[in-house]
Amino acid sequence: MHKAQEKSLSWDFYARLILLSYAVLQILRWRIFPQFMDMHYHLLTAWGFIRAGGYSGWDFWQYAPVGRVHIYPPFFHIILALLIKLGISKIILAKLFETVIPLLFLFVLWRFIRKNYGERIGFFVMLAASSSFSFYLSLANYIPATLAAIFGLLALDRLFRNRFLPAALLLALSFYTHIGIPWLFAFTFIFYGLFSREHRKLCFKIFALAFILSLPVLFKQLVSLKAVSKLGFSLNEKYICQFKIIDYILAFFGLILAWRAEKKYRLFFSLFLASFLFLLYPYRFFSAEGYLPVILLSALAMDTLCRALQARRAYLKYSPALIAVVILFISPTLSMDKPLGQDKINYKISLYDSAFTGMLFARGESLWLPRDYLPSAALIRDNSGPDDIIYSPLNIVGVTLASISGRATANALLPEIESSREFDPFRAAKIIIFTQDSDPGLISQVAANYGLIKIGENKLFIFYQNPSPQGAVDTKLKNYLTKP
Repeated sequence: MHKAQEKSLSWDFYARLILLSYAVLQILRWRIFPQFMDMHYHLLTAWGFIRAGGYSGWDFWQYAPVGRVHIYPPFFHIILALLIKLGISKIILAKLFETVIPLLFLFVLWRFIRKNYGERIGFFVMLAASSSFSFYLSLANYIPATLAAIFGLLALDRLFRNRFLPAALLLALSFYTHIGIPWLFAFTFIFYGLFSREHRKLCFKIFALAFILSLPVLFKQLVSLKAVSKLGFSLNEKYICQFKIIDYILAFFGLILAWRAEKKYRLFFSLFLASFLFLLYPYRFFSAEGYLPVILLSALAMDTLCRALQARRAYLKYSPALIAVVILFISPTLSMDKPLGQDKINYKISLYDSAFTGMLFARGESLWLPRDYLPSAALIRDNSGPDDIIYSPLNIVGVTLASISGRATANALLPEIESSREFDPFRAAKIIIFTQDSDPGLISQVAANYGLIKIGENKLFIFYQNPSPQGAVDTKLKNYLTKP
């Protein structure tokens, strides 16, 4: 076997070893999935589609009984609804998607880079992707966004293979999966078309057809803008960011290298320019999807640096191994955080903040507590009907228990989309859920004001029933109406 072939096999071997390590760590984390609140929103939306008999442009399963416009692209929710209809447990589906989708993204990213840029830089991209624990968590926390990014990467791969129709269809599918991520790739196509004369016409044709095919979902979002009450820069998440010190330095040099290298590397530069659309959501820009171009650019810089070191001294041939140790186990991070209700912004430096160490030591919060949630859902079902509404003063509790119990909720996640009108959730709901750390005096006052009857409690929650709720599901109209 030739030395060149051996080297190629070694880069592939180490990249696959990284992927295999994450697969093992993901499986070990199975018990804590679903670990983020967004999955319960998606499960509840899929339940809403099932109740509606198909796609619904009106979110009647949240902010019940008044509801709100539903603008989230439907692809992921339709898939979830179909699988739920097949009898698969909602929690099993949540665990499965949070386990598999991040691994699928990393595999697609590696295959795309490996095929179009080489095995060596494919390894460095896998290494760079291991640097940020926050980025890795975002892959599991925001499943539709990760799916949309997968479709975007596959569309770029088809671009390099000069396959117009598959690239356009994949980019359009991204638009039907997430609101923001498709624009990252759409602008990447546009910028790359401007920078690459060879691919210019094809890039613009792919974007144009994908845009035309996506018009139904884009039109729905456009006409619903009046319902958007908050933009990303007004949300508290703008104060929750992680800045990867070494990675940004490497990415800066990677930008220069990408511009000076072969024309196809202008794609990295194009993706970086496109990522600035996430500035409205600083967390997404620095710590989640917007970090993708930093991964590619820092990988390019690491590859170039190692080549330069290996050319100088024979003993420096092991420089990739040294860099791998630094990235996989050290990876310093400057974190910014502002607790709710406080004016002061906190900063701290973490020396060991790589995705690999974070996964290895099972960092990350889990919202799945089956010993408390499953009996809670059973109690809700036993004391309410399928057309009744539940409510909790804490939004995540109301949405989570609604998704598990198969009930609508007067709560809502994604607060950027406001309710259609003001309403009294305590009066509308059949079941009211308080957390055990709620003010007892406030609970007693609310119970007295609304005539609530206590029906049970457990370690986490206290449950009350409203004997005369004023909200219910109208299954014929697939909407909520307030009872007279």
